[in-house]
Amino acid sequence: MLKRGIVISPPFEPLITGGIRCGGEPDPIELRKYLLYWDQIDYPSNNLVHISSADIDYLETTDALKRTRVAFQGRIHSGNGEFFVAAQEAALRENQKLEPGAWTLAQLSGVPFYSQDVSGFGVEFELYGMLPIPVGDTPLVDILEFKERRQAEIEAFRIYMDDIYQKIIGSADIPRAKTTEIARLEIAIKDLDASLRESGIKRFAGNIRNTVNMDFSGLVGSGLGAAGLHSIIGLPPLVAGMASAGIVLGYKTITMPQANNCPSGLSYLRSVRQNFHY
Repeated sequence: MLKRGIVISPPFEPLITGGIRCGGEPDPIELRKYLLYWDQIDYPSNNLVHISSADIDYLETTDALKRTRVAFQGRIHSGNGEFFVAAQEAALRENQKLEPGAWTLAQLSGVPFYSQDVSGFGVEFELYGMLPIPVGDTPLVDILEFKERRQAEIEAFRIYMDDIYQKIIGSADIPRAKTTEIARLEIAIKDLDASLRESGIKRFAGNIRNTVNMDFSGLVGSGLGAAGLHSIIGLPPLVAGMASAGIVLGYKTITMPQANNCPSGLSYLRSVRQNFHY
């Protein structure tokens, strides 16, 4: 079984004048989402600023979270917070060297930001109103114990998510109907949701959003680009009567990291859509 790790950033938002504004500790819900679905979190620190929280401190005592230490010398761009993102990218590079292909990154922002970026016609993928996520006050130890007992259900979900990503990345075939991969993903989500319910973990139907860091500009001329814009795949919701749950796959101009500086095929972002509680 391939280990999966994710490097997360502090919450931030880009500034019109350049740089970013970072604000406080990670959202408890975002932290629990990544804790549940990834094997290990890396919340890097650096020699300029160290941000933590009670949740981070606790997880640091377990194997679920580590903190890659990043040291900067001299001035980091404009000094408007870019060193947080630069530290995240440095931690990702280090993890990829140690465990190639096992790590990606998540930015706790609705808008991506990288120390070195490029613009391309890319793909944004989102499960919305479908992903079971523990509520913000769920004890972290309950999630860790659940992962030990029900690893098979979590792994099934991740395998089918990977199948969809490979379908996008490998063939540029953006599915517009219930393919086999999507049907299997739906079953895996329902099984995982049932396991969480049986374990007594309160959860809500939340979202997970990412961008595929490849330039698909060549597909525009083939007709796939125009047809794929804002393509919506409808799936039965986890909760009866929730009509707006599903998967969104869309082509759009996105900001992507330079591959040599941020070696990850995917970047996870905070969803800008509404979460559904149940």
